[in-house]
Amino acid sequence: MDSYRRGLAAYERGRFEEAACFFSQAIAAGEQVAPSLAKRGVCWLRTGNREAARHDFEAALVADARCLPALVNLGNLSLEAGNLDEAQDCYERALRIDATYALAHHNLGVVYRKRGNLAASIRELRLAARYEGLPHAARRRLAWWKRR
Repeated sequence: MDSYRRGLAAYERGRFEEAACFFSQAIAAGEQVAPSLAKRGVCWLRTGNREAARHDFEAALVADARCLPALVNLGNLSLEAGNLDEAQDCYERALRIDATYALAHHNLGVVYRKRGNLAASIRELRLAARYEGLPHAARRRLAWWKRR
């Protein structure tokens, strides 16, 4: 089993530090670099290291500017910090790459709600609900991860 898959297995078991080590090995070996960086960033979030997480999400986007999980997670960090403009930009960038990415629609809906734009918020939340269950959207995201 390659390091990336071992990292995913450790992540699924909630062993985030172990998973981060496997993702680091995958990155060093050139295996699925952008997905490994994005997933390691989530591990850092789970262990409380927000700066390392931000660094990994940004590095994932350098490796692959279309890495949706990195974009959405950067948006989440910005949203949590109260930087709505930055968060909105990240979510909109993700949606320009994949208009069916439900999580980006959902989080954009949260931004609109915080801005007081209830109509836009509802529209985005409805789109998120609509796309969440679509098998073709899931297949497209799975195909992206497999290409990496």
